Amino acid sequence: MKLELRRHNYVTPTNYLELVSGYKKLLAEKRKELGDQVSKLSNGLLKISDTREKVEVMSVELEEAKKQVAEFQQQCDEFLTVIVQQKMVANKQQQTVTSNSEKIAAEETQCKAMADNAQRDLDEALPALEEAMKALESLNKKDMTEIKSYGRPPVLVETVMQAVMTLLEKEPTWAEAKRQLGEANFIKTLVNFDKDNISDRVLKKIGQFCKQPDFQPDIIGKVSLAAKSLCMWVQAMEVYGRVYRVVEPKRAQLKAAMSQLSDKQAALAEAQNKLKEVADKLEELKKQHAEKLDMKEKLRMKSEDMLVKLDRADKLVTGLAGERVRWEERVTGLKQCMEYLVGDTLLAASFLSYMGPFLSNYRDELQAVWLKEIHSLEIPCSPGFSFAVFLSKPTVVRDWNIQGLPSDAFSTENGVIVTRGNRWPLMVDPQGQALKWIKNMELKKGLKIIDFQMPDYLRVLENAIQFGNPVLLQNVQEELDPH
Repeated sequence: MKLELRRHNYVTPTNYLELVSGYKKLLAEKRKELGDQVSKLSNGLLKISDTREKVEVMSVELEEAKKQVAEFQQQCDEFLTVIVQQKMVANKQQQTVTSNSEKIAAEETQCKAMADNAQRDLDEALPALEEAMKALESLNKKDMTEIKSYGRPPVLVETVMQAVMTLLEKEPTWAEAKRQLGEANFIKTLVNFDKDNISDRVLKKIGQFCKQPDFQPDIIGKVSLAAKSLCMWVQAMEVYGRVYRVVEPKRAQLKAAMSQLSDKQAALAEAQNKLKEVADKLEELKKQHAEKLDMKEKLRMKSEDMLVKLDRADKLVTGLAGERVRWEERVTGLKQCMEYLVGDTLLAASFLSYMGPFLSNYRDELQAVWLKEIHSLEIPCSPGFSFAVFLSKPTVVRDWNIQGLPSDAFSTENGVIVTRGNRWPLMVDPQGQALKWIKNMELKKGLKIIDFQMPDYLRVLENAIQFGNPVLLQNVQEELDPH
């Protein structure tokens, strides 16, 4: 090398110390780097496997959801059929109730008219009856004694008593009249007289009495006040009896009509209850139908959502199928690299410490010697070890090439040594390729370029050190001023 390049290469203890410290640092770094990659890829594989399992579970759940949707649809259809039938029954029942209600309302109106008619007829007799009852209530034992005291009563008084006896269905004689007047409950008997059951025969006879011109309370009152009251009672009974004869058939007819009306009202109430039961059942069916529809809709939306997720997951699993194989191979390769890590790191650390000054052919020869020694010591090492591949990434190398670094293997190795070495690199750059690359690479970091010809290079260097800017010292000669 001295003869070929006309330059010396010095190996100092610093190289060895750098090898030892660099090996330790690099081994920890690569172990972490490879471990992180294995962990990342393994997690990705686990997620793919987990996704596949979830897809299988979701497929089963989707089929189950589809079955449930079909079942709920069938139940909804059955409910709808029953609801239609119940609605027809309810409509028919409603028509019956409405029709009966109208008929019963008409009958109620008719019954009320009949009752009013009968009551009007009765009202004709009631005033006279009430007046006669008041007159009777005003009578006392003295009044009865007055009438009874007649040995031979006046004709009008005797006529009144004959009429009273006829109503009481007693002998129409003065003797019988006196005997009845002597009864303690005579007035009470008249007050409680059964006026509703006066026979036609008695009523006819009483009518004859009442038709007599002088059978008038005012006329009789001139003879006897007590007889006047009894005359009023007889006339009231005669009027009531006649009116009752007219009213009673109406009342009987009204009673029969009311009885029929009551039966019809009971039947209507039963029909209304039945209608309510049908309506309640219909509402319950509608409620259940709505609940079934709601559940079916929720299941349908759930199944559609599951279908979308399943489709996405299936596409993801299918799309990652190739990646899965590649990741598995990559994990296997990374684990293999970890087994070779001790030897590979030793070669890389040695390369960083010693290979910088050598040309490509010398590097290959020296690496072959190292590999032979490593194999003899049975240190695991990658069969096709590449320093540049081990300590750089393709994306970083591509950026270097864009920034001006030549793309050959020797230049790439030099780029790795420059960026990964612990000592400041001294670059022999007759064509200015390294200068161009460094300028472009460190441009954004505020690169400072100095040489010894600059009067203020020390100030620039001090400022760069203070602010953390990279510094490029160019036009360096073979010898440097240590001061």
